[in-house]
Amino acid sequence: MNLETQLTLTRLLHHCARYLDDHKYNAFLQLFADEGEYSISCIAPELPEKMIWMQRTRHELGERIKAMDEHEWEIARIDQTRIISVDTMSVAENSASTSTSFSLYHTDQDGRSKLFAVGRYEDQWECSVDSWLLTKREVALKTRLLDMLSPLPI
Repeated sequence: MNLETQLTLTRLLHHCARYLDDHKYNAFLQLFADEGEYSISCIAPELPEKMIWMQRTRHELGERIKAMDEHEWEIARIDQTRIISVDTMSVAENSASTSTSFSLYHTDQDGRSKLFAVGRYEDQWECSVDSWLLTKREVALKTRLLDMLSPLPI
């Protein structure tokens, strides 16, 4: 893995977090390949298999983002801050996988911040002609009890 590729992928991971923090969901969506997939999962010790909380194609995620203007989703008005740490990165010729730990904080309108969720972004990337694009993002949550479920990307 060369340093330039490592820096590019790290920068893209930080862009992902910033776009979500700033509610720039269309910019986040542009980081996905056309056939990209997005999911939110969680493992509960009392269940034998991983729970899938959301599973969407890039197109389906785009439709959900477009629908934001038609709905009153409380979570869409909350300020968000993600703290991320790129834990692992593996690069082959035109593909890569990254694992990024995150903590997601919410700040309400009164300025109170609290931890909303922690987990890992388990990402698969593909290098196209001039850029890296997400082919799969699994948000593997450690937090199982959320104050509110998010219809939007975490």
